[in-house]
Amino acid sequence: MISKYLKLLSILLCLIIISIQCNSSGKRSQPDISKISDPAPAIRLEQELYRIPAGKTREGITALEKKYPELMDFFIRGVMNINDTSPDRNYAMNVLDEYLHHPQMIQLNDTIQLVFKDFSRYEKELAILIKNYRYYFPELPAPQLVTYTSQFGPKSFYFSPYLGVGLDLYLGKDYPYYASMGFPDFFIKRFESKYIATDAAFNIVQDLKADPLKRGAMLLDMMVHYGKIYYIASYLLPEKNIQDFFYYSDEDWKWCIDNEKEIWSFFIDGDWLYAKQLVNYSKFIEDAPTTMGMPQGAPDRVARWVGYQIVKKYMEEFPKTTFSDLMNMESGQKIMTDSKYKPFK
Repeated sequence: MISKYLKLLSILLCLIIISIQCNSSGKRSQPDISKISDPAPAIRLEQELYRIPAGKTREGITALEKKYPELMDFFIRGVMNINDTSPDRNYAMNVLDEYLHHPQMIQLNDTIQLVFKDFSRYEKELAILIKNYRYYFPELPAPQLVTYTSQFGPKSFYFSPYLGVGLDLYLGKDYPYYASMGFPDFFIKRFESKYIATDAAFNIVQDLKADPLKRGAMLLDMMVHYGKIYYIASYLLPEKNIQDFFYYSDEDWKWCIDNEKEIWSFFIDGDWLYAKQLVNYSKFIEDAPTTMGMPQGAPDRVARWVGYQIVKKYMEEFPKTTFSDLMNMESGQKIMTDSKYKPFK
């Protein structure tokens, strides 16, 4: 009888261990944001733009530039990539007129308004993100949510204080025009609306610190840099699955957990951590169907996943570290060393 109970206990412990591994991120707590005021209503820029009638593009754009001067300047230059400094701005107005009144663009906007007819669900998630951001970074400006159509340009942006969401890239993996635009299959899977909030969180945290590549970073620096972003972003949306921040499926996440020791050995034995040439190590951090050099079943950007594990371990060792302090730490080596990160099964 005792052996029977011991066997059942053993099975139960195994199930608990598996459950912990699948969750792997631990419980991320929601801070008390009850005293933080709700963010301002979203600026639905795509709706305001597509209300401009044909033949009135210049007048409509000028009116919006007066209403949102900094936002419109960034949208035209940074999102639409229109650089026209001529006095008459004829080139810019012609491009914007085509953007607003071409039949395919009108159809795209109609689809967006249909799919996101009720945007309240996403606005609630993004409101939590914004309030948590204000909780952790009270010294920074309160973000203002903006939705837009980019003609399949950037999915999202953060141009303080504007947090932008490009709705044309969240229409679902079955939206037929994505494939015709040349997007690869692995990328199209990321065009699901469930990633709206997690992408926004990633972008707003990424803005906190310059990319270390500008200083000739080693792979280790880039791993830890991305690890910081994912770690902090996950706390801005603590109820979201950590996998979603990486675009990983449950199977992808489990593969990384199951192979963590081998992944770390790969980077150590291959002397990759201190590689300084992006062209050599970009395959470990950039978007792709898989991570080159890794065994079958590996998701892409595995080096970022390892960076997240290092940062998570560091924060477990030094729980009083603020997110601002974490982002301002320059040395990936110091964070790795102090974290005592040594993966094992």
